[in-house]
Formats: sequence, C-alpha cells, structure tokens
Amino acid sequence: MEFKNINKNILIVEDDTFNIQLIETILSRIINATVVSTDDGDEALQMLSSGEPQIDMVLLDLHLPGKSGREILQEIRADKSMDNLPVLIITVDGLDEIEFRKMGANDFILKPYDINTFTEKLSLYFKED
Repeated sequence: MEFKNINKNILIVEDDTFNIQLIETILSRIINATVVSTDDGDEALQMLSSGEPQIDMVLLDLHLPGKSGREILQEIRADKSMDNLPVLIITVDGLDEIEFRKMGANDFILKPYDINTFTEKLSLYFKED
C-alpha cells in the first residue's frame, strides 16, 4: 500500500544520520511527505510549538544527546495543542513499550527498519481520501 495521494509533514528526531537517510528513503517510497529532521530535542519542540511547518507525525528516537526521547515525549504530551499528534517511537528494542504507551506514545517502530513495517504503521494514522 502506498499513500502517494497524501501530503504530510513528518518530523524525525534522531541523532544517527544513516538512520535518518534510511527512514527518508523508506518514506519516499510509500508517502508523499515533507520530512524534516533534527537531533536536538529543544529544536524539535520549538518546531512543533511554532507550527512551522505544521507537523503531522513525529518519529522519535529514545536515545539522543541532550534531551532524551522520554523527555521530549513528556513535553509533547504536556502541551494540549498536540494531543492528536501521532508520536511513534523508533528504537532498537521494545522493552519499555508499555511504559511509553502510558506516557502517550502512539506506536513503536523497531530497528532495523523495513518498508513493510512503515507501511503498516502509517496506514493506521494516514488515510487516503
């Protein structure tokens, strides 16, 4: 399934350049998305709160320099204007999945990434009209 008729803005918060490139490549094959990325939690939160660009989904790594993915998720969920923003955790293990879901994570994508997993997860949040 592809979502080429859907235009979305996706924010990747990840500190590994290779992973960012891999996610961008996978996304480009299944969705017409504008992808912005940062490895800085404060910058991610600033982008989200400014609304420029309007972000439709966040792909959030847990292990970042500075602010952790946990802290970023907590701040996103503390802001009521972002209640409906899908936040998907991208991680090497799902050991804390229950805890992060309780904190407001919508879903998990486990590394290593593959196109089928991304397609399945995106289909839960983005529907073609």
